[in-house]
Amino acid sequence: MKNITLRSSLVFSLLFLTVTVNAQTVKMNEVYTRGVAGDLDWIEVYNPASTSVDISGYKIYDIGAQSGIKGKKLFPAGTIVPAKGFAVIIVDTATFVGDTTGFGLSNSGENVWFENAAGALIDTCVIPALGLDTSYARVPDGSLVWAKITPRSKGKSNVFIKMNEIFTRGVAGNLDWVEIYNSSSAAVNIAGYKIYDNGAQSGAKGKKVFPFGTTVAANGFNVIIVDTATFVGDTSGFGLSNSGETIWLETAGGLVIDTVAIPALGTDTSYARVPDGSNMFVKKTPMTKGATNGTGTFVRPDQLTATEFALYQNYPNPFNPSTVIGYQLSSSNFVSICVYDLLGKTVATLVNERKNAGEYSVEFDAAKLAGGVYLYSMQAGNYRVTKKMILMK
Repeated sequence: MKNITLRSSLVFSLLFLTVTVNAQTVKMNEVYTRGVAGDLDWIEVYNPASTSVDISGYKIYDIGAQSGIKGKKLFPAGTIVPAKGFAVIIVDTATFVGDTTGFGLSNSGENVWFENAAGALIDTCVIPALGLDTSYARVPDGSLVWAKITPRSKGKSNVFIKMNEIFTRGVAGNLDWVEIYNSSSAAVNIAGYKIYDNGAQSGAKGKKVFPFGTTVAANGFNVIIVDTATFVGDTSGFGLSNSGETIWLETAGGLVIDTVAIPALGTDTSYARVPDGSNMFVKKTPMTKGATNGTGTFVRPDQLTATEFALYQNYPNPFNPSTVIGYQLSSSNFVSICVYDLLGKTVATLVNERKNAGEYSVEFDAAKLAGGVYLYSMQAGNYRVTKKMILMK
């Protein structure tokens, strides 16, 4: 750690060139292979980045094209995948004018490849045999984990149960809470699901378990108080930090299906998905505890006046290959945010410029780095802090 401190001091005394951080990679996110007339085979792609991505000229193909028997299906000019959004391509037949590469995915299993306009392979998927009402999907969206899911979720999130709105400035009579949302058209039993904060993630305390009989109605909400013991026998109560916090939601089987990195919030402000269940979060005033987030005043980070300096935990964490780091400034200042390996070597400079007061975020793409533990540090004036993140490869 002494070596890291010395290197960090040297780093922060120098002027760095700004490193442009590449956007996260668009991925295949859900596949359906049991197409029939009127509901043909399809593949959904997902963009995990915070900006839209133009996938004009990208190609998707099966084993026939991989072996050279037929061509690759080309995404036409103007194909845009919105930030945190989806695009679906029909693969049974010719989809676009002049497209003669249509391929039907095999009922018994199939390999599919996805490459960018430059011909670089960016994703591949080995699809198992699927039922008529079942797709093969990443859970959660964009993750490394593939699973058979029912019902299918063509063109929308593969996770029906998500943390939807969060309040961290609780007081007596109005404690911290997390709202859960069910985007499906049927009630979902979440008995045995667990929700937890950094303390439980590190093993310092337990996870809060939803008790037997807990259900979330179709397109409905369930609110859990997280400041204190909520259920009989629950000793895992956790108060969410005013300065920012990361929380996790997992299924009864232990699969993490949602992670949210919460920024610092005002006393009358929540952190909410808009619209409900989407992948886009905003600070929201007024709060809408137990109700839709589709109304209210949404506050952009650049409209806020921060009250303190802060460096937030990256999200997601662990990550592969990209993650987002948020930070907050209480006044205009020159800001440096750098990433180091455990030997103290600088592997990236993410921010190196003067910023006005407010909240910001920056993406870190570690595609060219080896998996392992990395440190990231922020210096702004006399404020300096270092946090740890994990690259999983």
